[in-house]
Amino acid sequence: MIRHVIFFYCFMFWTCHLIGQEQKSKWKIGGNAGIYGDFYSLNSDTPGAVDSRRPGVMGRFVVNTTVSYGKFSMPISMMLSDGQYSVILPHLPEGNLIDYIKNPINRIGIAPKYKWAQLLLGTQVPQYSELSVGDLPVFGAGINLSPGKFRFSVFAGTSQLAIKQDTTKNIQGIYARNIYSAKIGFGKEDASHFYLISSIIEDDTNSLKVKPINTMAQKGILSSIDYKIKIGKQYTINGEIAGSAFTRDLTSKSVSIPSIDLPSNIFKVQESSRFDYASVFNITKEGKIFTLKLGGKYIGDGFVPMGFPFMQTDRLEITIDPSFNLLKNKIQLSSSIGTRYNNLSGVRAATTNQTIGFLNINFQFNEQFSLATSFNNFSFRNSLRNDTFRIDMVTLSWSISPNYVYTTDKNMHVFNLMYSQNTFTDFNTISGALSNNDARNAVISYMISKVKNPFNISTVLSYFDNNTSLGLLTTTALNLTTGYKFFSKKLNTSLGITYSDNQVNSFAGGTQVMTLLGLKYTVKKKIDFSINGSINLFKYGAEKPGISYRENLLRTSITYKF
Repeated sequence: MIRHVIFFYCFMFWTCHLIGQEQKSKWKIGGNAGIYGDFYSLNSDTPGAVDSRRPGVMGRFVVNTTVSYGKFSMPISMMLSDGQYSVILPHLPEGNLIDYIKNPINRIGIAPKYKWAQLLLGTQVPQYSELSVGDLPVFGAGINLSPGKFRFSVFAGTSQLAIKQDTTKNIQGIYARNIYSAKIGFGKEDASHFYLISSIIEDDTNSLKVKPINTMAQKGILSSIDYKIKIGKQYTINGEIAGSAFTRDLTSKSVSIPSIDLPSNIFKVQESSRFDYASVFNITKEGKIFTLKLGGKYIGDGFVPMGFPFMQTDRLEITIDPSFNLLKNKIQLSSSIGTRYNNLSGVRAATTNQTIGFLNINFQFNEQFSLATSFNNFSFRNSLRNDTFRIDMVTLSWSISPNYVYTTDKNMHVFNLMYSQNTFTDFNTISGALSNNDARNAVISYMISKVKNPFNISTVLSYFDNNTSLGLLTTTALNLTTGYKFFSKKLNTSLGITYSDNQVNSFAGGTQVMTLLGLKYTVKKKIDFSINGSINLFKYGAEKPGISYRENLLRTSITYKF
């Protein structure tokens, strides 16, 4: 596979060179490409006591470029890895090039566009709406048409590969999953619009010869209406209404529901089928000084978004988000307050409600001095009165960070302080004491850089403590980093060392010393070569007495800018 990557890399550079030489006035190409390699090793004084945290060798090939000619453009995005098949399987089966390209870890996407017509090929992430499709990489093909204010999009492909079950390696098999989505409507995405969206996902039961024991083949369909109404320059109303039908087990028995009439070739109603809906609604008033947003969201318990696999369901949220911009941007304030209700369906033991809110204020007193503050509150409680099962907890966090910049004719000095505290309190009288958590973090940093000389040096001192029922965990760290540029700034060097001490209560603490060396050399104006190495020496304290290890990590890269 690496040979194919290198061949494509050289072919791409050769093509770009021809385009630049023969069609300077018509063809345009921009972007970047790079080959990256990581080399890792771990040596422990006690064999088997510490496991490696990375693969020994990993290679990556990344391309992000756009070729254009007049009204024609073709974005190309590519990310290929060597030696890793998927999150589940660590290695690529021999001779399986198609699955290698379809693997979600690797991405090859091409999207040629001419005027208002665009073709989508390879791995893409279709962005349709908040409740339908928008967070799932899919390998397939599609098209976008946008003449004037008319919009039409369709995409079909595979969102997950088939993995056969292997109980000896604790691998649970999964079916290949196909997804089909379409959007049609009128209006522009950032202006008033009205879109109809549909999506279907279906597991391919023929993708595995042996059916997994604990995995059920599934199918789902979704339809939604996504809308936005702009009222003048300041007011916007937007939202979405969506409904889904989802079958958790395609082998379950078919049933007939008189109130639901769907074509059986599109969706067959079965015992494991569920139907539900979701809705999002927002009203926004925008201004130079004051902005206000009122938002509401309802996600039914049985609602399944086809393109958001980790969306939390069975909840209702109501939020108010005011923000201010005062004294010509010298004071910027953003905030939110709201509540969230879970278990609306009542299928669980109790209904819970959460209060969520935050406040961020940035003060820019002058060009030298600024101050940033933040406050976050999150409370959670259920409706049970029995103290054994009652849940009532509050998370409160706040931070303050002043920053000062002082510049002379020779040097620029940057001072920064940061202090934050995060307190978690469980008001359950039986289990609360075991759950309470109080964490504090303080950081002091200073950097000096020469104005007319490519030299800089910085130091960071940090302190962190976390007080729980298990004891007090304390971490203190000191970092020193310096950098300099040689050979008319073509060679950029950096050197850093960090020492940290980790202690639990009064027991002997663990220590860590990490050194880093970085080199980046500009071979030509558009070609950079970099190499970064780190050595991590770690010695455990009382939790693993006498055990230490050394980690070596070397990262190399060659990048080219078009």
